[in-house]
Amino acid sequence: MKSKFTILTMVSFAILIAGCSKNEFNERDAINAQKELLNLKYQHEIDLETLKQKGVNALQQLVNDAALAQLKLSDSLRTNSDIAARKQDYTVTVVDVLTNSPVSDADVTVSSQGKLYTAKTNVQGSVTFTSLYLFPTSPFLISKTGYAATQILQQNIAYGTIKLWNTADVTNEILGNLYIETDLTNNTSEKVGANVLVTASTSIPNGQNNQYNQPGYYNVYFPTYTKADGSYSIKVPAAPNTYNLSFEQITADQKLFVNSTDEDPIQSFPSSLPRVTTIKTYFNVNSYSVGIPNVTNYYYFKFAPDKTGKVLYIPGNQPNYNYNQVLLSSTGDKFQIERLNVNNNYYNNFDVSNFNYDPNTKVDVEMIDVVGNLIQSAPKLAALANSNGKLSNYYSPEGGNGYVHLKRDDTGVIVPNAKGLILKATSYDSYNNTYNLNFTSNLNTANNRYNSNSIQLINKGDKKAVNFYYGSGDSRVKQAN
Repeated sequence: MKSKFTILTMVSFAILIAGCSKNEFNERDAINAQKELLNLKYQHEIDLETLKQKGVNALQQLVNDAALAQLKLSDSLRTNSDIAARKQDYTVTVVDVLTNSPVSDADVTVSSQGKLYTAKTNVQGSVTFTSLYLFPTSPFLISKTGYAATQILQQNIAYGTIKLWNTADVTNEILGNLYIETDLTNNTSEKVGANVLVTASTSIPNGQNNQYNQPGYYNVYFPTYTKADGSYSIKVPAAPNTYNLSFEQITADQKLFVNSTDEDPIQSFPSSLPRVTTIKTYFNVNSYSVGIPNVTNYYYFKFAPDKTGKVLYIPGNQPNYNYNQVLLSSTGDKFQIERLNVNNNYYNNFDVSNFNYDPNTKVDVEMIDVVGNLIQSAPKLAALANSNGKLSNYYSPEGGNGYVHLKRDDTGVIVPNAKGLILKATSYDSYNNTYNLNFTSNLNTANNRYNSNSIQLINKGDKKAVNFYYGSGDSRVKQAN
């Protein structure tokens, strides 16, 4: 290499000298030519060192590859020896979970060393695999047409037979209706309608006992949907354990009476008045976490606005507050008002004297039917403002007392149809044919009936009819009081 470099240097130097005429070549040119020769020499030395390094690396790579190949060969020989020592035979026996009789022609599949092995059980329900290398968690998969598939792990195969469940014979049935309370203002439950998912599930022992004699289980599900009339029917096979029914959550608007909701700035009478409203509600079977508002104000009195536009409201009779009375007589199957005792406005820190009317005038009073089915023909009622424009509490000619009475004309005669026509009342004094409007029950009604969703069908052909109830609901999008 050195001789080649020397010749190359000499040739280059000769070329450089030949390239300059005597007149052009000077001392500066000589220095530059020498620098170029030195640079060329340095670059060749770098190239030589690079070649040497590549050779060393390549040699080392060959050595390393050879060592790795030797390790792989040794490891492979050792692994094959271990696998051969751990290979063994496995027998799987399959029986019917209900009858415990052998199940023949069941497919049993297992994977060993990357290969799948499949065989069918014989008339004794057994199949044997020879010389398999398995891990403790290696599964045997067992299946047969008409049966629910299952599996067993290698570590549990010695603890018992495998049990298959015949799901083809669906002669058993669970049926019934689903009810829901989407309208609390009536006395009947509604049906859920069509396409509500109902699922029957059961846990089947697969015979996979472990060393603690604890059986393994697998779950099987049978879904169906309700019909338009809210009925459901699920065909299922006989099962050794109970069926558990689960039901889809329902979201629906619920009609109900409320005293107030959380949307009312002040949630008390008269800032919020008893009324019928609709609230989106979430329903789940056997779960009735949502409260049912206790609304007992069947009616209230609404006065004409005073001179400032303010409206006075006075509640009717309530179970825990019976000062305000409406007394009626029977007209056959209906009732009419005979007198009123309305002498308390019921609300705290609120005074009827805060209302100002024209002096010595009649103030019309309306009887508001919260229920909507209490009044057929509205009575004509009135209050009197005294000389100061304040409401008067007085005794009426018909025997009532308080702020509200049957309306009379200027001559003192009760105006036509003032007594109205009321559809229902409660007995007050049967001897004198006197009734009142003292209702005590909650305007909202619901059937929150609980039925167990666990059903047992052990024998072939068993049927069970069970109705389930979503009830008044699990939660609402807003609070109702």
